[in-house]
Amino acid sequence: MSDEANDSTPAPTPTPAPTPSPAPAAAKVAAEVERVIIRSPSKVIFLYPTVIAAVIAALWVLYTVGGGVPSNDVLHEHLGPGRLFWWTFSINMLVLAFDFTRGSFLALVLAFGLVTLGIVLIDQDLGFVRPVQGWLSGVRLYATPTFYLMFAATLLLIFAAVWVYVRFDYWEITHNELLHHHGFLGDVERYPAPEMRMSKEITDVFEYCLLGSGRLVLHPRGSNRATVLDNVPFVRRKEERIQAMLASLSVTVKEA
Repeated sequence: MSDEANDSTPAPTPTPAPTPSPAPAAAKVAAEVERVIIRSPSKVIFLYPTVIAAVIAALWVLYTVGGGVPSNDVLHEHLGPGRLFWWTFSINMLVLAFDFTRGSFLALVLAFGLVTLGIVLIDQDLGFVRPVQGWLSGVRLYATPTFYLMFAATLLLIFAAVWVYVRFDYWEITHNELLHHHGFLGDVERYPAPEMRMSKEITDVFEYCLLGSGRLVLHPRGSNRATVLDNVPFVRRKEERIQAMLASLSVTVKEA
């Protein structure tokens, strides 16, 4: 028998390739997002366009009329600032008064288009638009720079009070816990963050356009009720950060 026949050494068993582990991705997410702070301020913050319009109107009057207290006759000649402030304030209050969801926003745009088309068609026979325009042009909307500045200052003080309030009443999401900080003494309520369910809702299209605001609904494990947070600024960015952080909790590391 030859030497080749006597050589019965078994071939080495190949080592299985290690199972890919998502641990580096999870570690990267954990390093980038350690916690997410969620604040739910009052709807008054959506009045900031009116504050801007009031400041612009005040500067406009000061530039065109000059310093001091202008008389009514002088203000009558400069109605642009008053109209700017009035239209901005009216639209701003409309945004606060109603919630324009996607469906209601589309219905509003459609209704506005139909009403405008109807007015144009009816005006061809009745000719009532020009008299209405003449009456509206006779409405004198004007105010002194002091009024505009005091209006803006009052709202800014309210904004500052809201800013201070939400510093003592907010939610914090970490990798392990959902914490509700409230009260001037720092009271804290704790819920487990793993297996927490979350949903995002855009309740008002205009508010979303103003500050990217929306609603977050949190369902912590072990709680018998959902936590609803309205008017959350930049809600889409908050949701992405929370989802990225909570996704790292479900990653399992496999060793070869």
